Amino acid sequence: MLLGQVPVLELEDGNQLPQSSAIARYVAHESGLAGKNNLESTKIDAVVDTQFDMNEMFINRVIFEKNGEKKVQELEKFLANDLFVHVEKLMKLKKVYSTNANYFVGDHLSWADLFVYQSMDRVIREAPQVKNKLNEYFKEMFDTINENPEIKKYLNERPDTPF
Repeated sequence: MLLGQVPVLELEDGNQLPQSSAIARYVAHESGLAGKNNLESTKIDAVVDTQFDMNEMFINRVIFEKNGEKKVQELEKFLANDLFVHVEKLMKLKKVYSTNANYFVGDHLSWADLFVYQSMDRVIREAPQVKNKLNEYFKEMFDTINENPEIKKYLNERPDTPF
């Protein structure tokens, strides 16, 4: 492996792409989920990077915490102090970048929508009590993703993993 660590995407021609964000961006570009032009692509990246800030905090403070009691405390702090601060930041971007309530940028599905979806799904799995509140912000997008036949099939068939 190029960097001696995972993740790495090895292409048919032997090229190796390390780092999860680089891999995600590559796959998004290859599959038409990275925007219609450079400006739209950069807006998508801004949404993803904003979501990544929340994920980093959530994963480091809650998911990776091994002490059960401290994990509960960190989750409570995250839910009370951080989650909806980050959600509001995402909503500011959506208000400016979206032309369709179902999507964060423009009027079509992007990897930003999928990244926010899977990130919020992870929070909901850890704290089901926030599902209804998150639905107030993301219902249109969640419904659009959940109703996509290809995504629906994948979600129904994928293995249940911590990430």
